[in-house]
Amino acid sequence: MIFMENLQITLTIVLLIIEVFAFAWLIVDIQKSKKNQHKIIELEHQILKVESSIIALENTILEKIDVLIELQSND
Repeated sequence: MIFMENLQITLTIVLLIIEVFAFAWLIVDIQKSKKNQHKIIELEHQILKVESSIIALENTILEKIDVLIELQSND
């Protein structure tokens, strides 16, 4: 009877230790995921800036083409 009680206590302690390690691992994994998510968001902001620059350049090109078309039509 004493052996069964000791076994139950031992198994309970082992299970508690496993749960603590699993919880700690989960917290570390969540922190890593947040860091990766932050990097992705930064990259998306950089992409948006580049796209904005490209659109501005395209608008400038279109304006210059319009000016050239006007100059040619005036000739």
